[in-house]
Amino acid sequence: MSEFGGSGTGGWVRGVSFSASGSRPTWVSHDSTVSIADASKSVQVSTLKTEFLPLLSVSFISENSVLAAGHDCCPMLFNYNDRGCLTFVSKLDIPKQSIQRNVSAMERLRNMAKRATTEDRNTALETLHQNSITQVSIYEVGEQDCRKFCTTGIDGTMAIWDFQTLESSIQDQLGALCPPRGVG
Repeated sequence: MSEFGGSGTGGWVRGVSFSASGSRPTWVSHDSTVSIADASKSVQVSTLKTEFLPLLSVSFISENSVLAAGHDCCPMLFNYNDRGCLTFVSKLDIPKQSIQRNVSAMERLRNMAKRATTEDRNTALETLHQNSITQVSIYEVGEQDCRKFCTTGIDGTMAIWDFQTLESSIQDQLGALCPPRGVG
């Protein structure tokens, strides 16, 4: 049994997930940190303090990749490599202007009631979720990793994301993770 405390983080734990092998627990804390403990490295704990709002949920999507989300209203990808380096890769979201959907008359009335105005002020966030994401979970698994994942939020939205499509848009960033030791 292991206990992970006093690792330099000051926030309470909001979400926990285990890798498929079970050797790596990860957790997110209310102080905007992501942590991974690695049993194959004498239970080494790697913690990354992010610049984002507090995170609420976390899920391993492969042995080395973690999705986390929270009050920033979009899922975020983190990578953990064999040297114990935990890095932020990218926010994974669809820009609001690229989402096409029909708005019913009832939804327009509901939106007007929410804003308490008849003016058409655009107060919407540029993210799919319009409020905090409370849960990230795997929806469809491929041979070794996640193909699709699901997010649910305080805004009442449940979204299913195609990770392979999102991954292709950030592929250039994946090669730049943790440069070799002695470089940079």
